[in-house]
Amino acid sequence: MIQVPTSDSLGPLPHNATILGRLRERGVSLSLLPGETRELGRARLETALMALFRDGREEAAFAALYEFAHAELASWVELLLSGAGRMRGLIDPAELVQDTLVNVYRYAESFRDEHARSFRVWTHTIATNLLRRSCIRRERTSLQALPEGVCEPRDPRGTPTEELVRGEDQRSVLAAWMIVLSQYAEAYEQLSPRDRQALDMIEVQGLSYAAACKRLSVGLSNMKMILFRARRRIRARIAERLESAGSPRAALAG
Repeated sequence: MIQVPTSDSLGPLPHNATILGRLRERGVSLSLLPGETRELGRARLETALMALFRDGREEAAFAALYEFAHAELASWVELLLSGAGRMRGLIDPAELVQDTLVNVYRYAESFRDEHARSFRVWTHTIATNLLRRSCIRRERTSLQALPEGVCEPRDPRGTPTEELVRGEDQRSVLAAWMIVLSQYAEAYEQLSPRDRQALDMIEVQGLSYAAACKRLSVGLSNMKMILFRARRRIRARIAERLESAGSPRAALAG
């Protein structure tokens, strides 16, 4: 990350100088505004990066957003899970962060940059909805018998080599995401407006099926069929494109 060497610095910025230049062209300050705290300044820049990605759908803009916002989102998810009671140990915080960012990519066009903290409010809402749905699914699943015997907890601290490998794995996962998510975005855009609206209401806004049915003026069975067919079309489209272009692994290797 690039460090702006001033007393009013926002802290480490994304590496991509081109993206930073795009922000400047939009009138976005890369330093703290008068009276602005660093926390608010970084939230403002996250919102600006998200708006840039939404408007242009550039992979570089999303990568810069991921780089800049990931740590704060991860910290907030840890705080969210601290209040999840007995479910805390059953949900992987890293997985919740990644699922949240996948939804950010999927539904970028629904983002509204109305104030400095718009991105944080939006992602926190998405993460909360994902956690709630995960808790509901787990509560509906019968508990499995615990293994007999005493299990030693694994030391969460890794060796320097393990930390290096973990960092490389994270970069590889991000690169693979960019391939799959770009295919998802194309498939999503080919859906009908009604299908896109249904997915947005259920998967992003976290509306109940009843509320979504009311907005679309359809019955419950119709709503379920709309979502089923929309998801199936997206999966089929992604599979078709990846088969014709090669797998994400093959594409990265090339």
